[in-house]
Amino acid sequence: MTRLDGPAATADDAFPTQENDAGQLSDKELARLGPAIDDTLARGLSWLRFSPALETLFELETSAARARQLIMGGWLAVILYNAFLFTDYLMLPDIFETAALIRVAVITPLTLLFMAALKWGVRPLTREALEALIILVSASSLIVLLSLSEAPSSTYYHSGLALFIIYGNVVVRLRFWYALATSLAIVALYTAVPGSVVNFPPNVRLVNVITVGSCAAFTLFANYALEYDLRRSYLDSLCERVRRAKLSVSNRELTRLSHSDPLTGIANRRELDRYLRDLQQSPQYPAVAAIAFDIDYFKAYNDLYGHPAGDHCLAQVALILHGRLARNIDLVARTGGEEFVVLLPGASQTAALVIADGLRQAIEDAAIPHAASPVASVVTLSAGVAQGSFKNAPHAVLAGADAALYRAKLAGRNRTSD
Repeated sequence: MTRLDGPAATADDAFPTQENDAGQLSDKELARLGPAIDDTLARGLSWLRFSPALETLFELETSAARARQLIMGGWLAVILYNAFLFTDYLMLPDIFETAALIRVAVITPLTLLFMAALKWGVRPLTREALEALIILVSASSLIVLLSLSEAPSSTYYHSGLALFIIYGNVVVRLRFWYALATSLAIVALYTAVPGSVVNFPPNVRLVNVITVGSCAAFTLFANYALEYDLRRSYLDSLCERVRRAKLSVSNRELTRLSHSDPLTGIANRRELDRYLRDLQQSPQYPAVAAIAFDIDYFKAYNDLYGHPAGDHCLAQVALILHGRLARNIDLVARTGGEEFVVLLPGASQTAALVIADGLRQAIEDAAIPHAASPVASVVTLSAGVAQGSFKNAPHAVLAGADAALYRAKLAGRNRTSD
């Protein structure tokens, strides 16, 4: 339980509710994202980037799901990639051992290491770069095998290169700019690396390059559309979350204002009543002590110095009372013109008397001039203390404190009574 540093602490602060699950932004943090969202909407999503603040949040909130997607895709890729050993045996019989070595001893371990890194967690840029690198190296392994094989059947194996592009752009959906770079690199490598020594007409080679390039173009179009929709959906969802957060913050602020004294900023009578109900429901505090304070001869103070000075005096007294409360759960409230109440959950009568007299002395030590007071030349307080159990009506404790305050006034004011 916490109490705010300023005078406006209320029962909401003493008995907070958990607003957000761990790792999620609070309503206030979400509400502050409005300018970043406006900036992103103004710039548009054509380049598939949010503003820096939203990009960081997007990656933070989607990284876990993204890692799971890549791990699942990785297992599928490992199984299918090694299943092609059967076709290697049929289509590349002259270099089957080399193909098996590359698939089993090079590409598969690299993929498994990458999946392990995803499990432990890597930065978003590193994650996408490593995934792109694995796809590029895997595709390059096929290009190398095709350039080494002298088997006539290898001619029909070139179409398999399109599978790597489809996997990267559509299956695991690399972020678009990584997908673009990877696809261009695969097409460039396939175009630049010479074919095998078998008879492979240039026109057939050109057709294969065009086919692979077209596959890259089609899948990149799909990749762009998928990422655009993903980001747009996230932004729409975030806008709704921010709207609800702003409404929630506004409602809380209205509630706070309705339960705060507008002059002093401390709790008002409504907040005092609610705080008592909250305490009554807490088994930790079966009893409460109450102190009722009244500024001595405050009407005379107003008549002499004027109402603006009187308002300033009330604010000073409230600030001193609030600042001197040692525990987070203690509450000070203004209940009338110059009347204040302090609640001390779980405090004994003796402890409450000591606290009340200390608070009364603190106001006197503040030396706020009061030339119209018959009891002192400075502002003073009279105090009444009562303590009781919540088994009875909690307001009975307040009534007891008021009665004690009346006795303090009858005894000459500027004193504490019980």
